[in-house]
Amino acid sequence: MPLGNYTLRVDEGIAVRVCHYDESDPLPVHQEEKVFYTEEDYREFLGRRGWTWLREFDGGFRNIDGMVRNVDSMDDLQPGVLYRGMR
Repeated sequence: MPLGNYTLRVDEGIAVRVCHYDESDPLPVHQEEKVFYTEEDYREFLGRRGWTWLREFDGGFRNIDGMVRNVDSMDDLQPGVLYRGMR
């Protein structure tokens, strides 16, 4: 990089909590706090676990039809919300 003044912008990402379950037990095994910085981070996280999307776990936000929201894109994530991975 040539000498000069540069502005560094740091993307703080979006922090969410994700519940992990054992297939045979309806109660969460543990929760993980995860920060996503890019859509690629989000897709890689889902792919490593065999998940297709995240679903809001606590039902804090419901869509117009009153259904719990499935999150297909990082842009739809809400900070601090609890999610559950879905296949």
